[in-house]
Amino acid sequence: MAPELTTQTQDEPRIAASVKKARPSRPDDDKYKQDLANIDAEINKLRKEQDSLKETLGKTDPRKGPFADKRNKLVARLQEIRTEQSGLRKSRGKVFDKQASLTAAISKNAAELKAQQAKLTYKSIEEIDEAIAQKEKQIESGKLRIVEEKRLANEIASQRRARKLVEQAAKLQKTIDADVAELAEVDAQLGDTNAQALSDEHEQLQSELDGLKASQEQGHQKRNELFDERTRIMKALDDAWNKKRALQDEFRQQKNSFFHWQQDERKRRAQEEKQQRIQEQREKRLALAQDQREEAELPAFQEEISSCDTLIAYLASLQPAAGSGSRSEGSTRPSSAASNARAVDANEHVPAGMVAVKKATGNDDMYFAGTAKNKKKHARKDKAGSTKADALKLPLGVAESLLHLQITIPTSTSAIAATVDKLAARKQHFVDRQPTATAENKKKAEEKIAKLMAELDMDEKIAA
Repeated sequence: MAPELTTQTQDEPRIAASVKKARPSRPDDDKYKQDLANIDAEINKLRKEQDSLKETLGKTDPRKGPFADKRNKLVARLQEIRTEQSGLRKSRGKVFDKQASLTAAISKNAAELKAQQAKLTYKSIEEIDEAIAQKEKQIESGKLRIVEEKRLANEIASQRRARKLVEQAAKLQKTIDADVAELAEVDAQLGDTNAQALSDEHEQLQSELDGLKASQEQGHQKRNELFDERTRIMKALDDAWNKKRALQDEFRQQKNSFFHWQQDERKRRAQEEKQQRIQEQREKRLALAQDQREEAELPAFQEEISSCDTLIAYLASLQPAAGSGSRSEGSTRPSSAASNARAVDANEHVPAGMVAVKKATGNDDMYFAGTAKNKKKHARKDKAGSTKADALKLPLGVAESLLHLQITIPTSTSAIAATVDKLAARKQHFVDRQPTATAENKKKAEEKIAKLMAELDMDEKIAA
């Protein structure tokens, strides 16, 4: 669908005009100061409540309650036990180091042994030796094929490699057993000290301390209530501060609103001027688009069709009458109105095989005549019966029109009929193509108009 060419109206503006804003009023400084003072008073009241609650929480601190002394004694004794245990470990550090070393070695070797055993198919050396002996016996029997002997030989080689791994696993197991026996001896040495007694006392004291903590849980509920009250006061303080900031922001916005109004007013006037310029530009482009559309509405090839009609009428007037002989030179000269000749360079637009010559009568009119390429060809034409009287002399304007229509220029009166037929066919070609070409011209014009309108819309959007 072709885009509608309409100008912008006041009812449907393409760019919304800025609305003139009312002048804002000045903020009330006295009311602002009074509201701010009320919020500050509320903040001060909440701060006093917060300080009082903080003092109450300090008095109910379990670290300073009735169980504090007993708890401190238990903690001190536990610390003494840990110190004694540390001294014991230092005095017999080598034994403990030996114990730790053996324990680590046993764990490492056990893990390595487990990994090796997971990869082994055979669990003992005897089992591998028995399998190797059976395969060697089969090979020595001489009843196997060469392929089977090679396969058994490869299996024997693989089993021998596995035998080495089994031997390594056996050695590793012996090492682990030796380390376990040595670790038992080290544990027996450590059992002769009072480490067990200290450990038992530590467990007993830790149990008493845990019971003391359980008895103190009753006071935690009250402290939790105090903590909840503290959270409420902190939230109220946050709300008061947010209210104060909101009041300050609102007052600041009211103070700046008048300045912003002045800026908006200047922008509004500038926008109106810009819209006026855009409207003028739009009207110019719409006029240009309308001109292109009217030009595209004209039928296509109308000039070519008219030229064909003129040339057909002119050449028809040059044809000899029925039964008459060759035309005289004077009869082949066209009138100035029919030829539409132009004063141009004689050698301009001269077709191949033609030359421009002047008439012998002294007239400056130019005409085209055929030229022979060589003397033999000219002689053959003479033998065929062509005469100088049959030569056709056309004005330069007629020749240019024929060339423009891509029609061969007739060089003799006998070729006029064929040329007229070609012109008629050419005219019919233009007539047949006229609706399609006209539609194409309209389509191209509408595309140009659509592009023009899109550019206009884009400019208006950018300006908006």
